[in-house]
Amino acid sequence: MRTRLLLLFFSLIFTFTASAQYLQLMENRGEIGVFQGMASYRGDISPDYYKLNPSYGGFYKKLINDYIGIRLNYEKITLQGFDNLSPNLYVNPRNPPVTSHPTLSRNLSFERAGHDISFMLELYFLKFIDGNNHYRFSPYLSFGAGSFQTTSAKLNNATIKSQLLDSAITISYPMNLGFKYNVIGPFNIFGEATYRFTNSDRIDYFSDNEMKNSFQSSTSGKDQYFSFKMGLSYNLLKIYGPDKQLNEKKKKRFGAEKTDEKTTSKKGLLNLFKRK
Repeated sequence: MRTRLLLLFFSLIFTFTASAQYLQLMENRGEIGVFQGMASYRGDISPDYYKLNPSYGGFYKKLINDYIGIRLNYEKITLQGFDNLSPNLYVNPRNPPVTSHPTLSRNLSFERAGHDISFMLELYFLKFIDGNNHYRFSPYLSFGAGSFQTTSAKLNNATIKSQLLDSAITISYPMNLGFKYNVIGPFNIFGEATYRFTNSDRIDYFSDNEMKNSFQSSTSGKDQYFSFKMGLSYNLLKIYGPDKQLNEKKKKRFGAEKTDEKTTSKKGLLNLFKRK
C-alpha cells in the first residue's frame, strides 16, 4: 500500500513539474478572434434614443510582451437614427411641440452601413498565461485610430447614390475596454465595449449649423458611434522545449545517415582507401 502511495505521490510531482516546465517553454506570440454584437450612434438625429443594430467582425493582435499588444480590428457596422423614435418633443412628429412653428417637428431619419478598420494599442492590466489557473483572466484597455468606409446609405428612407455619398470615409478614434478569460488550451472568450470619436459632424448627413438654419438647433458636436460585442479568440503559441530539439537532432542524424548511404553507393570501393 505504501509503495502505491509513494508511486502516486511521485507521479503527481512529476506531472506538476512537467506542466510547469511546459508553461515556461510556451510563448504567446499573438491572438486572432471573431466577435458579434450591437452598434449604435450618437448625433443630431434622434439624440435621445439609440437605435441598436447587429455588428460583427474580427481582429489580429501581435503581442510585444505580456502586457502590451498591437491590434488590427475590423467590424461591419450599420448606424441608424429615427426622430420618430425619440421622446424629444421637437424632433418627433407624434409629439408636436406647443409652439407656433410646427415645422420644428423634423421627423428626419438616416442609415449608414460600412466597414470600420482601426489600429489600436492594447494594454493588459494583469499577467495572462494560457493554461495557468492563476493568470487566466485579465481586463484590458485599447486606444488608437481608424476609419469608417461607407458602403450604402439612406436619408429620410431615400437611397443615396454612391457618387453622392457625403463623408464616405470618416476618421475615428476608438477607445476599447474589455476582458478576456482563458477557457481551455489556447481558446479564450472575451467581451468588449468600443466607443469611437470622429472628425465629422455629418455621419447622419446633418451638421449643427444646418440644424440651426432649418430645424430645431442642435449642439451635439462631432458625431460618435459605439458597439458592444462578445467573441472567441485563439492564442498563437510558439513552444520551445526538449521535444523540439530532439526532433531536430533526429532529422539531422537521419539526414546524415541517408547522405552517407548515398555517398557510399556512389563512390563504391574508393571509400576503402579513405583516410580515417
